[in-house]
Amino acid sequence: MKCKICNRETEDKGFCPLHLRAYRNIVEKYAGWQRALNIDWTEYLVQIQKNSLTGEWAKDVAKDIITGESIDVRKNEETY
Repeated sequence: MKCKICNRETEDKGFCPLHLRAYRNIVEKYAGWQRALNIDWTEYLVQIQKNSLTGEWAKDVAKDIITGESIDVRKNEETY
């Protein structure tokens, strides 16, 4: 199976080893950001994308998660 971002071979969650590490870091660091800034998951992902100190791998993953959540929300809205 190929990484949904870069088409390298995947390990888990549809990500290659590099994007998977970025994904795990994003998930792991969220609690600290949430406590410090009182932000929700989506706003956290937006802030990751805007932050000039964030690496490209993490920005790629944040964008992928936001895009996936937007698709899920649209699917849910269509069923109502």
